[in-house]
Formats: sequence, structure tokens, C-alpha cells
Amino acid sequence: MIKISYYFRTIGPLHTGSDVNAGTMRSLRRQKCILADPVVYISHLTDGQRRDAVVQIALGIWYSINWDEIKGARRMGIWDEFANKLVAAARAKNKYSFLEKLCRSWGIRSIANPNVLIALDALDDYELMDTVRNESMYIMLKMRALKDQANESWNETGSMVFNLPAIKKGEKKELKRCDDDIPCISGNSIRGKMRRLIMHDFCSRVGLTSIDKRVYHTLFTGGFLDQSTKNEDLEKMELFISMCPPLGILGAAIGNMTIEGEMKVAWAYPLCKERGTGEKSYWEYLDTVFQTRHDSSKTEKDIEITGEAQTQQMKYEYEVFADGTPFEHRIACTAHDPILISCFFHTLELFNKAPYLGGMGSVGNGEIDIEWSLPEGNSDVYLQYIEKEKDEIKEFWENATI
Repeated sequence: MIKISYYFRTIGPLHTGSDVNAGTMRSLRRQKCILADPVVYISHLTDGQRRDAVVQIALGIWYSINWDEIKGARRMGIWDEFANKLVAAARAKNKYSFLEKLCRSWGIRSIANPNVLIALDALDDYELMDTVRNESMYIMLKMRALKDQANESWNETGSMVFNLPAIKKGEKKELKRCDDDIPCISGNSIRGKMRRLIMHDFCSRVGLTSIDKRVYHTLFTGGFLDQSTKNEDLEKMELFISMCPPLGILGAAIGNMTIEGEMKVAWAYPLCKERGTGEKSYWEYLDTVFQTRHDSSKTEKDIEITGEAQTQQMKYEYEVFADGTPFEHRIACTAHDPILISCFFHTLELFNKAPYLGGMGSVGNGEIDIEWSLPEGNSDVYLQYIEKEKDEIKEFWENATI
């Protein structure tokens, strides 16, 4: 077995999407991990008091916003925007930086309610950050419920919604967090990038310019099972691999057959103290990218625009790994066939020449700097095989039906 462990670093932001949205922001993919060193902190509050204290801070910010500047369509999504900025501020190192970041994001220079400071001082740094990071939905729901009851909960001076009990000296408890959901890049995502690179290269080398759609999906997306898998045709499976060695490396589902790929791609994780691989918290590597789609028809001067259409203008945000985020990653190859081993190394060479991961690549995301040293000449066996058999391979795939 060939094992390659290496590191890479982001050049510019990198986004790899998940199925989770935080407000209007698309979040990074996350995976639960056991912390290398459990986080231990001291709290003087019950769980209910802790949440109430965070809600108090959030409401203090809410009622300090200059609402005269919040107009039009922006008001329609204001709760989502507030949730995004609340969580984004929780990337700070301590509670004071959290307050600073949150105020700056809304252009707030002063907070009238003095009880915000009382709630802030009652919370431990990690206690505040952890609550916002992992319980933001509850915070927002509680805020909205209290706002709906504003006449009952707030007086004319905007005093605190909750009255925290006096914290007596020595009234404390030790809390421990042993796991966390750490943002990462899935092995399937990395494997998909490599698959498209090697398959485009394969088609180019054998001269394939026209193939059946099912063949295309078999090569480029991994195919699909649509027949009984009770009896697999091993000779047919070997034929497919001989006509396309990358299938032996990356695998595919073909009719009633499943070709298990010989390349094993691990998940890529940031080097961080949560996993015991770095000195910084992964939160220090996260950032938010804000972008807009502008309706340029409103300012067009050289082209006459006729007809009516709905305004195509929108804003969107997505969470990213910031420029310079370090990652660790592993790739292995279990093949024994020299052609497949050579194909494996050629795939890595292609990835090295086109080092991009994740999405949003067309707007400047996803470039990485790979820190590895690949041996030269290891792809020669595969390339010589393709050159020798390319006519037969081309004819096979042009006439293939799956």
C-alpha cells in the first residue's frame, strides 16, 4: 500500500458547502471530532442564566442599532442578518473582542443599556462564545419572542429583560466540553476534483469527443446502480478497467457492478488545537465572504433596454477558511497493478498542477498551495499504456452502452 501524508495551505478563501444555512449564510461542512484536550472553564451561572445573559447582550445590541439606516428589502431579512453577524462575532478570541466585532458590524458606537456589561462580565470567555456558536437558534428565538412582548418586558429606558441573580463569591462550577463540530473538507469532495481532472485528461489523450450520457456519468461522476447486483460479471469489470484505468483507481457503479476504487482519500482538517495538531483554534481561521449580484440594467448607458423583468439583484454570504489556513491530508493507494499505481501518481500530478478545492472557484475561492514532493516518472507506465492502446480504447467508449 502506498500512503501519502501531506499538508496544504489556502491561497485566498476556500469554501466547501454543507446542507446547513445559518440565516442567509451558507456554512462550511462540519464533522464531529473528539477534542485532543477537552476545554475546561469555570461558570457562575446555571444553563438558563447563561442563555439569558447571552440574550441580554444580543438584545442590547439590537436596540442600539440605528434603524433609520435599515431600509427596504434589508429589513425583510434583518433577523437572518443579525444571526449571521452574531455567530461571525463569536470567532473572536474573548468576550470583549466579541462585543467589539458585533458592534462594528452594525456601526454601533455606544450602547445605552448598562446591563449589557453586567451580563458580559457574568460570562466566561469560552462560555459566551460556545453558547453563541452552538445555541444561536435558541438565542434568536428568545430574542424574537421578547421583542414581541416588548411593552411588557422593556420600560422606556430599555432596561434588561432579565434580572440576573447576584453572583456570590465562590458560587462556581467547572464545565468541560469534550467534542466539537470542526469544519473540514470531505474526502468525497477532494476525490471528485481528482476524478474530473484525470477523466478529462484521459478523454483528451485517447481523443474521445463524443460519448453516451450514461458513459459520461460512469466516467466523470461515478455512475449509478440500476440493475440487480446479485451476479456481478467480473470479466466485464476487468474489461472496463483495462479500457479506462482511472476507473480502477476511482471506482464506479455500472449497471449491476460496483468497481471499488483503489485510491483512498481521507478528510482534510485544519491544523488546530482542537485536534491537537496546531496552536490556534480553528475559529481563528474562519471568515465570512459577502457578495452581491448587481442589477446593472439600472445604470446601463450604452445599451437600450426594453421590456420588463423582475430586478435581478441579491446579496449572499458564505463561510470560508481564510487565506493561509493550514490543512493536513492523507491519500493512499491499495493497487498492486503497475498501470493502476502509475495512474494514481498521474492523478496526483494533475491535482498538483490544478490545485483547487471546494466551490465558488469562479469568484476567487479554492486555490491551495500543496506541500509535497512527488517522485518523478511514476506516471510513465500509465501514459505509455494509454498511448499504445488509445485507438482501441477510443473505439470501445464511442460504442459503449451501459
